[in-house]
Amino acid sequence: MYTVSKSKQVDEQITALPVEALAAFHEVTVFLQVAPWSGNPFVRERPDAPMRTQTFGDGGSGMVTYLIIEYRRLVEIIHVAWYG
Repeated sequence: MYTVSKSKQVDEQITALPVEALAAFHEVTVFLQVAPWSGNPFVRERPDAPMRTQTFGDGGSGMVTYLIIEYRRLVEIIHVAWYG
């Protein structure tokens, strides 16, 4: 199991999400605790890199960008975006 961490800036991005996105975002954070390597690589040419992305919401309207720090079993959320 991984610990999920986020900065104050990311907290502000989460606060700005629409109400309909909150449940899906919560599901993503649970996913990150158990299977963060299942996300998509941030740079397609580096599929083993620890920087990853995961979409969420209806039709993938939201995206979380995160960094996996394996030796600490930590996932640091770097950015949350909503395109819906």
